[in-house]
Amino acid sequence: MVAVEKDMGFQIMKILNNTPFEVKALPLRGPEGRTVLTVVVKGTFDICSGEKAEAASEQIPIAFGDEFYDEKNGGSVKFESDVAPFKPRADIVLVGKAYAPHGGSVYALDVSLHVGHVKKTIRVIGDRRWKCSSRLLPEHFSRPQQFSIMDLVYERAFGGIDTHSGGYCKENLAGRGFFAKKSKKTLDGALLPNLEDPAKLIKSWKDHPMPAGFGFYGKAWMPRAGYLGTYDDKWRLEHSPDPPEDFRFDYYNGAHPDLQVKGYLKCDEEVELVNLTPEGTVRFHLPGIRVNCAVSKSFEHLFADESALGASKGDDLDAVEQDGINEELEEGKEIEEAEEASPVSEKVELKPDTLCLIPDEKRFYLVWRGLCPINDLSALEVNTIEVW
Repeated sequence: MVAVEKDMGFQIMKILNNTPFEVKALPLRGPEGRTVLTVVVKGTFDICSGEKAEAASEQIPIAFGDEFYDEKNGGSVKFESDVAPFKPRADIVLVGKAYAPHGGSVYALDVSLHVGHVKKTIRVIGDRRWKCSSRLLPEHFSRPQQFSIMDLVYERAFGGIDTHSGGYCKENLAGRGFFAKKSKKTLDGALLPNLEDPAKLIKSWKDHPMPAGFGFYGKAWMPRAGYLGTYDDKWRLEHSPDPPEDFRFDYYNGAHPDLQVKGYLKCDEEVELVNLTPEGTVRFHLPGIRVNCAVSKSFEHLFADESALGASKGDDLDAVEQDGINEELEEGKEIEEAEEASPVSEKVELKPDTLCLIPDEKRFYLVWRGLCPINDLSALEVNTIEVW
């Protein structure tokens, strides 16, 4: 399949896509402020219990913006944009629900996600409320209500905003159960979180645990927001519109901090989902495939970088290019030979940096991402991108 792409006014290039997956090429600012062409490949697969996953007949498109659970009022993100120049680690994300065993009802249960050596468990608890109606009794919470199915969203995890005191949970603005100050007016009858870490269960209103979740983590929440860096007068005068010097690409990792994998994924890991489907426990393997990429650059741009021409800072690039042309003419070469030379191809390593499981739809997607250095965001430099 051959697709002709025109991305962000950057250029017109051919994408030779020999896979069933979605492919895009995005000109972005990469690590150390380098100009890069980021190649994004997004593959959707069917979940087949006990088997190795196969490519789905319907592929999920590459997302250029975040999709919220509540598009009108915001809150937590359901699916995050696939646009990112680089991720220093792999993200493991699950978008789904907790299911009581055998279609019954429970007061609480544990759900777990296991991918390779990474495992995370969440205690899911029915609705409870704080009680502090008597001065003679310490604050306590009600017995949980039974449930059969519960959404695993950060609105049900610890966090939120204490509107009475003006305080808020920096780690989860969308959650519930956060109190900056104790008062009967604010505490009595307030909902507790439904999702908790079983090793750090809430026992007091003073407890401020890390929010428990499998979903995409808010960009405005800590610690993720802290990676954005410092936007002050120095940045405005010296770096704008580029990111500040202390910007860290960790910001682009969108998974819960507990579900970010150093060294990326191998793509052949075993996946185990417990109480995340009506079936109870589901096991399968990631597809075990490797996606390859090569980028062909036009000959005239191979020496566009001044350093490649032997130019030092402040030299006239046109003069250097003219010197090169003169040398070729002196050797009896024709300029047309250089212009008609075949494009040079270079391989781009694609790293599997995102796994998003959607068990309710019996599918998941993987995202591979790779960087190709280019000279200018607006240069007509890349002729062809081939993915196989």
